[in-house]
Amino acid sequence: MGTKIKGLLQKINFIEADMEVHKQILFSTPKEETAQMEKVLNTIAGLKQQINDLRAKIKEIDPQEHRRIMAIEQAAQTFQKISRDKQFVRVNTLNEQGHCSITLNDGTHLECLVAAQEENGNWTVMTIDGETKEYPAGLVC
Repeated sequence: MGTKIKGLLQKINFIEADMEVHKQILFSTPKEETAQMEKVLNTIAGLKQQINDLRAKIKEIDPQEHRRIMAIEQAAQTFQKISRDKQFVRVNTLNEQGHCSITLNDGTHLECLVAAQEENGNWTVMTIDGETKEYPAGLVC
């Protein structure tokens, strides 16, 4: 991944964090303060547009990297949906440990962004290729 794309992704992360702050402001604004609510909504809309513009720049610079980023974002959303009903006893992430993988009984080694194990031994993983997969305990070493 090039330096320019890393910079654009960093900007997107900062804008997303700013957007979350504005969402919290919106939720804490009393309903009768419609002018303030409208102002915050306009700010959020502007931030969303900035993110879309930055994503378009990434797509223009490196379409393949853009597809990979979009696949990872989709996988993250899928992972969040799957994990809502699960109680994980162990979670490994590439960001925290610098290495994240699982090995299946057949010897297949999967590099992951996130690997989470439930108490019953089942695994939910998000691969570095942007896929979310679930494996029963008996398939993972």
